[in-house]
Amino acid sequence: MKKSIKYAGIAAATLLAVAPVAAPVVSQADAVTDASSVKPTDQSEQDKAVTAFGNQFQDKTAKTVAAGKVQLGTVNAEEFATKDAALITGDASDVALLNSKGTAQVNVSAKYGNTSITTNNDLYKILNDTTYPEVVFTITLSYNNLNGVAQSKTYSVTATRDTDTTSEMTQANVSFTTPVNVSLNSTTTATTLDVSNDATVKDQDGNSVLTDTEYVAAKPVFYDTYKAAMKVADGHTADATAATNVGPNANVNGGQTSFLKAGTYYQVITFQADKSSALQSFLAAYSKNPSAYTVSVNGSNAAAGYDFGYNSTTNTLSFVRAINVSNSTDKWTVSDTTGVVTTKSDHSVYTLKDADNNTIVNRGLAANTAWKTDKVRVNQDGVKQYRVATNEWINADDVNYGETVTSNGLTDIKAASGVATLTKPAGYVMSLFGDDGNVLDRGLASGTAWRVDKTAKDAAGNTYYRVATGEWLQAGEGVSFK
Repeated sequence: MKKSIKYAGIAAATLLAVAPVAAPVVSQADAVTDASSVKPTDQSEQDKAVTAFGNQFQDKTAKTVAAGKVQLGTVNAEEFATKDAALITGDASDVALLNSKGTAQVNVSAKYGNTSITTNNDLYKILNDTTYPEVVFTITLSYNNLNGVAQSKTYSVTATRDTDTTSEMTQANVSFTTPVNVSLNSTTTATTLDVSNDATVKDQDGNSVLTDTEYVAAKPVFYDTYKAAMKVADGHTADATAATNVGPNANVNGGQTSFLKAGTYYQVITFQADKSSALQSFLAAYSKNPSAYTVSVNGSNAAAGYDFGYNSTTNTLSFVRAINVSNSTDKWTVSDTTGVVTTKSDHSVYTLKDADNNTIVNRGLAANTAWKTDKVRVNQDGVKQYRVATNEWINADDVNYGETVTSNGLTDIKAASGVATLTKPAGYVMSLFGDDGNVLDRGLASGTAWRVDKTAKDAAGNTYYRVATGEWLQAGEGVSFK
C-alpha cells in the first residue's frame, strides 16, 4: 500500500514538469498580511479613527515644539506622525482606517497674530525667539469616506510662551533735558549727557528700566537743523554738521571745541540697551508690531522717524535735543546765602555744574535729598544756581530752597549691627545728617557699603543709620540695610 502511494506521487510530479497547469501565483508578500492594506468595512470604524487622530493634539510650549519635528505644508497621512511629531502627543491614529481610498493627506500651516509663517526656517526662528507672540498651528486632515466622498477635519495646536511673572514692557517713557541752555563760547562739554544724571527710561508702571551697564551717549556732533540730526538718529547718513559755528578756535577756551555763534543747534542722544534687558526686549517687540507698543518723549507720544529712531539689531533708541546758545558769554553774580536745597522728585538724579557751567560727568544728587548751600549765583540770562560743594553747583529749577533747618535732633537711638549699602547706579550721592538732624556738607557715593552701629528716628518718623560718629544716612530708596 505504501509503495503505490509513493509511486503515484512521483508520477504526479512528472506530469507537472512536462505539462504545467495554469494557476494563480502567490507571492511571499501576499502570504503575509500588510496592516496598511486593511480597509474599514464599516463607516463607524473610520469615524473612530478620525476621532483618534484629532485626540492627538493639545497645546504645547514653543520651546517643546521647537525641540521636535514640524514640517509646514502637505504630507501623506502615513508620513504625518514622523514629519510632524512635535505637534502630537503620540501616534494614536490608524492610518489604514483613515486612508480607505489611499488619498488621506494632512496639511500643516502656522501663524503668529495675523502673520502667516511660510517657511520652516522662519518657523523655528520664531519659535525660539521669545519676543514673538505664541504660534498657532492649523492641522487639516483630508480623506475620503467609505463611499468615496471627500471629507475634511481641522484641528489646532498653540505653541505657548512660558509664563513670566514680570509684566511685559509695553511703553518706553523717555525723559531728558531739552533744550539745554549754554553761553556763547562755552565748551561743548557743557552739554555732556550721562545716564546717571539726566536721562531716564521708565515703563508703563513708572519703573526705571535702565540697568547699571546700560548707558546714554550724547554724540559730540551738532547740527544746524532738527531734520539733519533726526536723520542721523534714524540711522541714515549724516548731513553737514554745524562745523563753522561749533568747533575749535585758538582764541577761545584754549582751542577746545566751543559754541562760537549764538543760535540753536541739535544733538543726537542714544540709549544703548543690554542684551536680554527689558529695554532690549521692548525694542525687539516694537520692531515686529509697533502698533502694540508706545514711546513717549518728555510726556508726549512720539512717532518713529520723526521724534525718535531705533535699531533692534544694535539695541539702540535715539532722540534729538536742542542746544540753545545765548548771545553773550557767562557772567555770574555770586552772593552768599545760608540754607538748605532739597532736590525735586521728577528725576531720579540731578546734574551738577562746575565753575564754568560745564556738566560734571558721572556725578549728581539723588532725588529728594537735602544739601547745605552757602552761595548762590545768577548769570546774565537769569539762570540761577546754588553751590552745594566746592566747585559744584545745582540749577535752582532742580531744587526747593529753604532756610537752615532747625531740629530737635535724632531720637529713639538704638544699638544695631549691619551694613548699609547704597544701591543706586554710579554717580548718585546720598546726603548725610548730623546728630541734630540737619544735613551735613558730606555725602556718600552710590555703590559703597558702610558699617552701621546705631539706628535713630527724626520727628517725622524717618529712620537713620549711623555710619560714623555724628554722621547718619537716611533710610529709603537706594539704601539697603542688612
